[in-house]
Amino acid sequence: MKLRTVVMSLVAGGVLAAPWAHAQSGSVRRDAVVRVVEKARPAVVNISAMSIVQVPRRTLFDQLFSDFWGMGPQAQEAQSLGSGVLISSDGYVLTNEHVVEGASAIRATLLDGRALEAEMVGSDVENDLALLKLRRTAGAAPLPFLTLRRRPDLMVGETVVAIGNPFGLQSTVTRGVISALNRTVNSEKSGRTYADFIQTDASINPGNSGGALVDLDGGLAGINTAIIASAQGIGFAIPATRARRVVDDLLKFGHVRRLWLGAVLRPVMARGRQVLGQGQTRGLMIRRIFPGSPAAEAGLKRGDLIVKIGGRRAANLAQLRTALANLNPGGTLRLGVVGDQGEVTVSVTPRHAPHDLGTRLFARWLGVQVADSPDGIVIRRVYAGSPAATTGLEPGDLILAVHGRRVTKVSDLDEAVASDPDASSIFLVVGRGRYAYNLTFPLDE
Repeated sequence: MKLRTVVMSLVAGGVLAAPWAHAQSGSVRRDAVVRVVEKARPAVVNISAMSIVQVPRRTLFDQLFSDFWGMGPQAQEAQSLGSGVLISSDGYVLTNEHVVEGASAIRATLLDGRALEAEMVGSDVENDLALLKLRRTAGAAPLPFLTLRRRPDLMVGETVVAIGNPFGLQSTVTRGVISALNRTVNSEKSGRTYADFIQTDASINPGNSGGALVDLDGGLAGINTAIIASAQGIGFAIPATRARRVVDDLLKFGHVRRLWLGAVLRPVMARGRQVLGQGQTRGLMIRRIFPGSPAAEAGLKRGDLIVKIGGRRAANLAQLRTALANLNPGGTLRLGVVGDQGEVTVSVTPRHAPHDLGTRLFARWLGVQVADSPDGIVIRRVYAGSPAATTGLEPGDLILAVHGRRVTKVSDLDEAVASDPDASSIFLVVGRGRYAYNLTFPLDE
């Protein structure tokens, strides 16, 4: 009887009620993660992209007699679901390019249930990023948004939150830590390798693509983009520093303009006890320098060995490509170079490639002059002893494709070369009469 009296008095006095009071006020449970989720969730949208796909007819009868009856593949409407992040109050949304690829109609659903049509501002396959603009009525209220981080100061081990729409489950939140930085990830779609991905153990599932990876300050640290299907707790995000550069170019030009170094490089690695100079065992050997390029202006020469990129040991070409992708126009890239004077630090200021880089490169390094014609891009001249002459190209041949991109005029050729201005090879499709030939011209030999 006394025990019951004591318990009743404790409850009446508020001792046992204290934890409930804290829960209601949020002073205990509303921790840093909850607060950042409350801020970030309204800025993450559900992306629904509709496209028309050609589906082969299913029955054996259809397959056998479709040509006879004039029945081709059936056109069907397909829908892909993903996520996106509002990055401005006036409705700009950043997402993955593969989420909206080939879409004929795009719709974004906000956390409050509003569904808004979206139009494509621009996209970039290489970076797997796309910028959308929501269609809104004039005078509409500002939308919640997240700010892309400006500084690359993320820390391994710090807590992050992933927000997206996995399997169509809107606004799903998972938490984890940054497991590693500067991870090398290969894009199966573009074939391009980047060495700056954020690795996290916050759960990223199908449908999370394009969603937000947020730090506890509420900054947008990255765009969730990839998982390793056979593993658990391994996801990747495109860092905000690279995404910011892509967004800036898409807003200004509608496409991403690559920065140009003007050097053709080849990865080299010492074997056994061999060294490459100054005790180095690996690096990027300069095989060619384009006259008047940023590399030439910085004093780099054929035979120089790049051993450091931005203070980190140079391991592969992906590392240099990533450094260029993260650099803003006018920015400086510091390279550790082993040359005639030993190891020195060289500052290079990459810039956008000249608009006629393709025609100039074809003339100087391949040995052909090209021009527009009614039939497409025609080879007007082949220089004796050039790689083009050795391969067998002749005046009158047509350039049909460059780096896998169909080209019909010289400006197309220039754009194709500028899309990868420091490529170590030129890939062409050349037409002669009824035949087309795939040709590769290595530049790093």
